[in-house]
Amino acid sequence: MEIYQLQYFIKTAEVLHFTKAAELCFVTQSGLSQQIKKLEEELGMPLFIRIGKKVQLTEAGSVFLIHAKQVIEKVQNGKQAIDDLNEMIGGELRVGVTYIFGLLILPVINSFAKRYQNLKIVVEYGTTEALEQKLMNNELDLVLVISSHEIELPIQKVPLFTSHMVMAVSKSHPLAALDKIAFKKIEEIQLILPGKGSNSREFVEGLFLKHNMKPKIAIELNSIHALLQMVENSDWATIVAEKALKGWDNLKSIQITGVPTKRDSFMLTIGGYQKKAVKLFMEEFRKSI
Repeated sequence: MEIYQLQYFIKTAEVLHFTKAAELCFVTQSGLSQQIKKLEEELGMPLFIRIGKKVQLTEAGSVFLIHAKQVIEKVQNGKQAIDDLNEMIGGELRVGVTYIFGLLILPVINSFAKRYQNLKIVVEYGTTEALEQKLMNNELDLVLVISSHEIELPIQKVPLFTSHMVMAVSKSHPLAALDKIAFKKIEEIQLILPGKGSNSREFVEGLFLKHNMKPKIAIELNSIHALLQMVENSDWATIVAEKALKGWDNLKSIQITGVPTKRDSFMLTIGGYQKKAVKLFMEEFRKSI
């Protein structure tokens, strides 16, 4: 059994198409099919069901896929460990972030990329749950999230900071004179909120439901940058984590009273060997906050 055979198998299992998998692996279709056939012969069971042009994993294929991915991950970790021993900070660092980290992470990314020029940094934005799943699938190396639920092993979490949910308005907004506002009063205000599915939106929705409130949600936006830009240039209001307002000098943060607003944030990694770049990035980010 060869490593490249496992890679061919994993790619075919992902796309469920032999021709497409061959293209992605930069081999001919006949070459890829031949190697998967050898793999099946060695295992003594078919990994795929071929019905015309359609391809599906067999039960054996589904089970073997889990272990094949683990083998490839261990090999990659081994190569990365050797690179680290040679003090080579290269390869790829894949960081997932929720919206609160939008502006917080940029200065760190900038300085880190300049310092380690052989390292490619990929930043992916998403919801807490989606990013955690990608971390579990080894599609990300490190995730920065704001979370209100318990995080279980094998994910490991490092506490970062606490941020309270606040109402934000333009400094020209009539409500900008306020320093505090009762949560029940927000029911009377036209709001722009993050799209459904985001952890912060679910947190706020839970508060509305608990207090039997029907808020006036005029607009939903998945882009926090676009959301804050609209609030900055209008009479809309929003509810966001206070840390997300860093750099938005024309917005006024108004404390919300009468409900719990504290949110904790974490750096998440998978236990076991970690790239040296991950450790260095974690240290750099913690210093920046």
